[in-house]
Amino acid sequence: MNWLVSHLSNINWLAVGVVTIVSFPLGALWHNKKLFGKAWAEDAKSSIDTSNKAAVIRLFSLTALFHFVAVIGLAIAVGNNTTALTGMITGFFISAAWISTSIGVTYMFVGRPFRLILIDAGFYIVYFSIAGSILGAW
Repeated sequence: MNWLVSHLSNINWLAVGVVTIVSFPLGALWHNKKLFGKAWAEDAKSSIDTSNKAAVIRLFSLTALFHFVAVIGLAIAVGNNTTALTGMITGFFISAAWISTSIGVTYMFVGRPFRLILIDAGFYIVYFSIAGSILGAW
């Protein structure tokens, strides 16, 4: 417990908040029809009703919460007294080794196309590399 309290007290919470917010414009860009949006929509076959305002609010609120928790973990991994490059490398390896492979295994077992694995895993590799860079620089 002391380990966790020690690490949580050393986190730059403003940086964590900013990095969490960065996920939204990056996600909008990533899923834009000119980039990966069309392919993502074809492969994901999402059943979310975007006309239901409450469902959209819940979706984005939970996304923010999940990204916030993930960025806290990344901030602990990046640590203090580091650089943007070290943070970026840490974010890249965590996302490539753990996040992307977990997405890949889950998607394979539910029959999702390999292209969707690449799109979603690619997003997290880019996002956590940027996030690590910001956390390391801050």
